[in-house]
Amino acid sequence: KILMNEAEENNLGGKAMHKRWARWYACGLCEQHHHGVVKCALGWACWKIYLGRPEANVARQMAMSVLGGGLHGAGHNEDELSVRE
Repeated sequence: KILMNEAEENNLGGKAMHKRWARWYACGLCEQHHHGVVKCALGWACWKIYLGRPEANVARQMAMSVLGGGLHGAGHNEDELSVRE
């Protein structure tokens, strides 16, 4: 949350924003994409962090996408559909 707030406040470019957002879908050390229950847990964590923002907020919308991907990765397809609606 702090990294995204910093990026927004300092009007950082797309590359910097992408780098900060990447932690939700890839390992910071080996850069391998998360999968399965780890992807699902990180999806929920991401959603909880950005839930308080307005519905039209880009970070909140991206958090919903991360949550949907996490649910899909863990095989929770019905839940994924409701999130992605």
